[in-house]
Amino acid sequence: MRKRIILGIAFCAILSVSCDQSLLDIPQKGVTDETTYYKTDDDCESALAAVYNGFRAAYSGRGSGAAVYGNGFFVKNLLADDFNPGGARSDQTYAQELYESAVTPTNGWVEYYYKSLYSTIYLANLVIEKFDAGESTVKARDIAEAKVLRSICYFELTTLWGTPPLVDRILRTSEEYKVPNSTAGELWAFMEKDLTEAISSGKLTSKSSVEDVDGSARMTLEAAKALLGRAYLFQGKYEQAAQQFAEVIESGKYGLMDGVEGFYHPDFNGCREYIVECVRHYDTSNMYRQGGWYGILANWSFGYGFIAGPESSSHYRFNTTSGYSYFCPSKSLYEAYVAEEGVDGYRVNSWIKTFDQVVAMNIGVNTTRNSYGNEGFWRLKWLASLDDENVAFWCGNQSNTPYLRYDDLLLMMAEACVRTGDQSTADSCVNLVRERAKLAPKNGVTLDEVKLERRLELAMDGIRYQDLIRWGDAPAVLADKGRKLPTCSIVPDSGNNLSSAQGIYNAKYTVTVTYTDNEKSLAGWTSGRDELLPFPENEIEVNENIAQNPGY
Repeated sequence: MRKRIILGIAFCAILSVSCDQSLLDIPQKGVTDETTYYKTDDDCESALAAVYNGFRAAYSGRGSGAAVYGNGFFVKNLLADDFNPGGARSDQTYAQELYESAVTPTNGWVEYYYKSLYSTIYLANLVIEKFDAGESTVKARDIAEAKVLRSICYFELTTLWGTPPLVDRILRTSEEYKVPNSTAGELWAFMEKDLTEAISSGKLTSKSSVEDVDGSARMTLEAAKALLGRAYLFQGKYEQAAQQFAEVIESGKYGLMDGVEGFYHPDFNGCREYIVECVRHYDTSNMYRQGGWYGILANWSFGYGFIAGPESSSHYRFNTTSGYSYFCPSKSLYEAYVAEEGVDGYRVNSWIKTFDQVVAMNIGVNTTRNSYGNEGFWRLKWLASLDDENVAFWCGNQSNTPYLRYDDLLLMMAEACVRTGDQSTADSCVNLVRERAKLAPKNGVTLDEVKLERRLELAMDGIRYQDLIRWGDAPAVLADKGRKLPTCSIVPDSGNNLSSAQGIYNAKYTVTVTYTDNEKSLAGWTSGRDELLPFPENEIEVNENIAQNPGY
């Protein structure tokens, strides 16, 4: 009887609650109501921070699942001829596809970059659409910066995919989402519009001086002009490009660093040379969301045969947690350096090591190693060090990732000037870069010499592939890319003694590089296909209005 009474009371209570709808309007905890958000300057700053974070994640890394290592920097580097993939051919198949010029529409790295760029565009559209520039200086500045960031995303999408959908507003329904391909002309015009509006707003800030580190964290007026100049250059509008580059140069806000070893390391964060960078800070509570290069993939193979000797730290602060040895410099890149600056050249010795030079860094090999994707060269450029990362996490990188540097701008200016006949300025810009590289100046530089200087100065920076495509050089330069698959075999002598630093220095090895034919018919350049990346297959499945790029 008592049980029935209790159940009856409970039932009546449920009925009484169900009759009073107001009692069901319980605010969800931990969630900001959209109707009360997008109001204040602080809301605008927070929304803009999400745009910056979105682009950082897209370009320099933060993924999960199949795309954990996928980012624009890795994708673009593997598409060019600066790197062999390294690692193992059976591992990271998305990376292998990119290197072998055999990308498919299901490539997870390509999919991640494409979708992450559109996620960033969505976040930028929120800032641009939800806030009113007329209400405050903060909102006006943030809207201008969001337009600059949106233009960067469309630059990447247009130069890599050709005719991606143009989304200039917040899409609210599944039908609105089905945006068709745009044209390259429409996309370039949209980028120009975003950048010129941001520049003419008068709200973008500038660095206070060439050494202003904090001022470089945001999209500056000069950054917007540099990006607009790049957009003009890619369209063949050389005089307009030169004008924008000249304004950045004449601002005096940027310059070359004295050396090149600090690129992609914390000492160069916010430096005079970084015009646009993905800002990262050391956050021990969110290590796995810090992104960066995901050092374990690209680190040398310590723990897998490589041994850092007791004196190796005097040569480099090696992150010795482990490493899978991906991103091995190609033989063609090394030979290009040697042909221009010799085996003792400053840049090549700062960024690439032969195996003899690896041994001279007090690093040994204690067992026979057959390193796939390696032609006998190891990368130092953007190799994560103990100073960059928390070793316990290997992905908590505190190094900012440069997206556009001053050396890049100088060489773009040189190209624009060569094409417009301003030989004096072209020579001056090239020679500023060559002087830092400890090379003799040149007079009357040609377009081919500018192209070579771009390859050597900006090697392994994720820039070359887009250069090759816009120059029309990709079919010739990448004709045989991925057709031959290299393996570097390192066999230690039986008499080696690696128990001391001196023993490691004196160790002897037999090193050979062999090549096998790639069985994939798509390997090497495929005209009518490889000019553009494929739109992700699952994107086309939900948006039938997107036409796939040719050959896929």
